[in-house]
Amino acid sequence: RSPSAPIAGRPPLALRPSPAAAQRTMGTVVREVPGKGRCLFAAADHEKDERVLTESPVFLSDPDAEPDILALLERLHAAEPFGLGHVKAHYAAVLSYLNASQAAYSVLTERWMPQQEKRIGLDEVERVVASLKDQLPPSDDADRVPEGRAKEELTPAILQRLIMAWEFNGFSGYDNSLLMYDRYSTASHSCDPNCASIVLMGLFKKKPAGKPCAASFENDVQATGTMKKGDVFEQRYAGLALQSRREMKCGEEITFNYCLTAEDMAQDFQHRRSQLNLRGWKFQCDCSRCALEIRELLTGGKAFPTGEVEEEHVGEGEMLGLFEDM
Repeated sequence: RSPSAPIAGRPPLALRPSPAAAQRTMGTVVREVPGKGRCLFAAADHEKDERVLTESPVFLSDPDAEPDILALLERLHAAEPFGLGHVKAHYAAVLSYLNASQAAYSVLTERWMPQQEKRIGLDEVERVVASLKDQLPPSDDADRVPEGRAKEELTPAILQRLIMAWEFNGFSGYDNSLLMYDRYSTASHSCDPNCASIVLMGLFKKKPAGKPCAASFENDVQATGTMKKGDVFEQRYAGLALQSRREMKCGEEITFNYCLTAEDMAQDFQHRRSQLNLRGWKFQCDCSRCALEIRELLTGGKAFPTGEVEEEHVGEGEMLGLFEDM
């Protein structure tokens, strides 16, 4: 349910998990929820402070991967600004159309998105598709789609869907990149969340100057296990994790705080909802805390506290305000 979301700060070093640990998803399951779409649930009981989900991105949109396409989109945006006010989602959409594996492409097309989004109009998308066809060589069309994926022409409808998938589910990484997750992006927001978000950092072989990052993190994972004399490594973003804030039962929906600060969380439901909307979330929070406050307000006229609360720390690697400053 998240729009393009910047990673705030640089947490302390956490060693890159093994490939098995990096995709710790067996303790979770995705289910359809009427009115909400695909949501994440616990598939087992969890103790407090237990790692519930650890996941690496399924696709990385690196600005260095296709500089000509990025330059074209920036020219189109300069001539007639895109409704979103930026080109990151458009670029990620084109890049994933060209380079995403079948598995990553399926994740993208299954993401939650609003039924309508006026900021991503069909006229705008048609202009982008026409410019791509006119100015890019024929090798940059459906023939370039990765092996194993059905070859399909890039139509305005396909591009519009991919743009919305990235805008409402993408996570911003370092160096102006965007990342797409599978299960992590299905977790719902709550003003009384049962999980906290943690940023994972890792050591990777340093890429040569001017060479883009791989669209998948698989090669990076393998690189950490094949060290040899003379290798140079660098600390980079490795993924995200969800850690339980309290005991959780099997079947409980997994939630975390999308963007609200400690000060926001001390306010009433009206303030929290307004802050969510101001930061780009196209939904009205109906979590258990909001529902309880509304019920108490309607039945008892209860006044809610507006003071500050002490900031909570889960531990090293926690990232407060995961999705602030869109």
